[in-house]
Amino acid sequence: MSAQGDCEFLVKRARELVPQDPYAAKAWLITARTLYPADFNIQYEMYSIERNAERTASAGRLLYDIFVNFPEQPVVWREIAVITAVVSGLMPQNHEAVKSSEEQRKPRSKTRKGNDLRLVPCSSKSILPFCLQLMLACFKLRAFTDNRDDLALGHVVVLLQYDWPQGENLFLKAVDKICQQGSFQYENFFNYVTNIDMLEEFAYLRTTEGGRVQLELLPNQGMLIKHHTVTRGITKGVKEDFRLAMERQVSRCGENLLTVLHRFCINEKIILVQSLP
Repeated sequence: MSAQGDCEFLVKRARELVPQDPYAAKAWLITARTLYPADFNIQYEMYSIERNAERTASAGRLLYDIFVNFPEQPVVWREIAVITAVVSGLMPQNHEAVKSSEEQRKPRSKTRKGNDLRLVPCSSKSILPFCLQLMLACFKLRAFTDNRDDLALGHVVVLLQYDWPQGENLFLKAVDKICQQGSFQYENFFNYVTNIDMLEEFAYLRTTEGGRVQLELLPNQGMLIKHHTVTRGITKGVKEDFRLAMERQVSRCGENLLTVLHRFCINEKIILVQSLP
């Protein structure tokens, strides 16, 4: 039996088990997803079971994974459109009831604060920027506390690239914090930071005029330092690696920023979730 045939069999078997033993059906699909992690039908069937059982939390997580991994599937956008339509229907209509003269004379109370419900177009170009702004708002809470958190601070630097230079003041605040610390470690820097102004600022921090801040921005830089100490000297080796990495990064400044940030959200999903306050 082919891989496609195996997937179809596993999905069919899970559907048959749902009415009598939903836990067994879920076990079949978990096994199927482990064997075939790139199959859309298996993941969508898992989502459908959770949705139909009204387990909204798990259904939401599964729908998010499907959206990230299979954004080209029309059925995914139909699901999102249905959810958007339902949420839109919860919004109150813009009309006012007829008030009596006594009610009109009463002083109006202040509007009660509540949750903010914002509707955005169902497209990646609209949803991704909104998500980036939400993540930035969350990571700022951890990055600029008295406690040192280089990971959150690095996430802030990456996210501030969107809508640059509106976030320049916050970026300079991050640079000041790094200078006060005297060192900074963020090994994903060269994977996702392509803003030329930011690259120039970090290159300056390494100089004598910039304070000779110790920057660990290369993956496994601790191992590199150990290697250079043995072979050719720590100062010469690490400086050369940093210079070459900066030169390569400058050549990436023309990359599509939303593509870079989308890759950041997908590849670093686990770290991002763990870093949230």
